[in-house]
Amino acid sequence: MRGLVRTIAVVVMAAMVLGVGAAAIAEEPELVVHGTSIVSLEPDYAKVTAGYAAENKDIRIARDETAIKMDGIIASLRALGIEDKDIATSSFSVDSVYDYSKNYANVVGYRVNSSVTITVRDVEQVASVINAVFEAGSNQSYGLEFRSTKEDEAYQEALINAIKAAREKAMIMATAAGVSLGKLEGMTESQNAYAPVPMYANARSEMDASSAKGLGDSVMAGMIDVAANITLIYELGR
Repeated sequence: MRGLVRTIAVVVMAAMVLGVGAAAIAEEPELVVHGTSIVSLEPDYAKVTAGYAAENKDIRIARDETAIKMDGIIASLRALGIEDKDIATSSFSVDSVYDYSKNYANVVGYRVNSSVTITVRDVEQVASVINAVFEAGSNQSYGLEFRSTKEDEAYQEALINAIKAAREKAMIMATAAGVSLGKLEGMTESQNAYAPVPMYANARSEMDASSAKGLGDSVMAGMIDVAANITLIYELGR
């Protein structure tokens, strides 16, 4: 009886293996291709983020110092003609300052940090804005980013070109392999926009405003590259 059970089990397992193999063979071959396109355009506005941080053992003194400096920074921006709608508080934080010299964390003061993000509608004004905030006392720089109001249009153009490129690649590959290109089974896309970002100071770096040099014409906007990436999946004829 035991021998019969083993024989039946072997037959069932063999049938399962044959079934899986037949199903795999029956699957239609596929071709997966990728297409990429990049559209470059000139930036027409910029984002500048800067602020001030003060440390003191008295949290109120650190807070008041930061508030006074930030008021001066905002006043300098208004003097350049930057509207209030283009000045937004982007961060505010209060952190403890610790002394670890005695092998344990001892609070010795507080650090109050505040920053604003400025939308500069005229890219030719970027250097003036950065100079102004540092002359007003800013000791924190969180970066400079050039952008364009035409990025969506550029992405649509890149997307169309990426699809065309992927389809052309698929046709070339199918022809070279001696098979026919069947129907489109699937399509996915991913977006990636990259803009060259000149920096006045490294992100979250501290600067001494009294030693900061004027930028002059050293800020270059460059070009913004907007990229679209497409993956197409085709059936292949035998």
